[in-house]
Amino acid sequence: MPVKRFRRPRTPQFRLWPARLRALPAARLWRSCPPLARAGLAIVLVLGCTALLLADGTSSDRAAAGPAAPTGSATPAGSAAPPEKPGTAARRDQLISPPGLLFGIATPSAPHAEETANMAQIVGVRPTVQEYFLKWDQSFDQEAFEESYRLGGVPLLTWEPWSGGDKAVDQPEFALAKIAAGAHDGYVKRFAQAVKKAGRPVVLRFAHEMNEPWYTWSEDRNGNRRGDYIAAWRHVHDVFEQQGVTNVVWFWCPDLQSPEKSPLSRYFPGDDYVDWIGTEAYSTDGETTAEQLLGATYRELVALSDKPLFIGEAGVRPTAVKPALIRDFFSWLSKHPRVIGFVWFQFSDADGSRYDWRFTTSPEAQRGFQDGLASLLLAPGPMR
Repeated sequence: MPVKRFRRPRTPQFRLWPARLRALPAARLWRSCPPLARAGLAIVLVLGCTALLLADGTSSDRAAAGPAAPTGSATPAGSAAPPEKPGTAARRDQLISPPGLLFGIATPSAPHAEETANMAQIVGVRPTVQEYFLKWDQSFDQEAFEESYRLGGVPLLTWEPWSGGDKAVDQPEFALAKIAAGAHDGYVKRFAQAVKKAGRPVVLRFAHEMNEPWYTWSEDRNGNRRGDYIAAWRHVHDVFEQQGVTNVVWFWCPDLQSPEKSPLSRYFPGDDYVDWIGTEAYSTDGETTAEQLLGATYRELVALSDKPLFIGEAGVRPTAVKPALIRDFFSWLSKHPRVIGFVWFQFSDADGSRYDWRFTTSPEAQRGFQDGLASLLLAPGPMR
């Protein structure tokens, strides 16, 4: 029977580590240091380890909390962002496509603080358009421009190429052919430069109601001929462009059409020369609805151009149907989204107007206007 041989048990590895550690150069260096130096090194090691542990804990907390908020001008956590200014920014793009219907007024002294305040008190909202008139013997009115904006409305300037006076009297110096030929370019350039300097937008309603015979810029009087109106409009527009004017909204505004009148295309300068198209909305003795008043002209306008449509002046004669017709006017507006706004002509016969167009001629008419305006989605005022 073979004899079993037993190997001597090997020493466990963990018992060999102390000897190996003592053999390391660092251990030999440690043993060679004086006791006081050893104590100092031990303290440094303990403090370093503690600092590392604390730093690791802080990093973990930050990672759990997410990325840190940026410093500087950023809004502090938990605080609200600064509120936006109320109203509508008066920019050309906002006027071409406003965030609601533009509500305007024309009053005898517009733009006028007291007249605007009275209007706002009656209807509960301030107008966002202030319409007033200037003739070609008048310079650009910077004070009226600034007052319009102070009152919260964009200025709508009806710019009439004549010197005023009796409409029945011709004024050959303002013949359309002379305007187109540049006879008044000095005045037009000065006006354009003043508009440019004003900075904020101006709606310019140049030579309105050209399809009627009562103004000297009608092609049927004052020595004017067919085609002269378009030529004059384009020339004035081009002078503004040459002066670098970019803050004008060009508003082409004929009067209401009727079967005996020439088509509006006879007077239309073209989409490249116009920003708004529109018409007036004055009642006669025959209409009982807004569609009867505006329908035919509206259809002709929208067939002529895709531009936004604005009612340059509106008013209802003091007849028995006035309250109902005012209400129906607002109902008609709500059904025609191409219409971006209107101006109410708040003039009476005592102010020099032919009729009392005001909506305040009776409690019923006033209530109809108040209710109608309240039913519309208006562009927020003020214009700023």
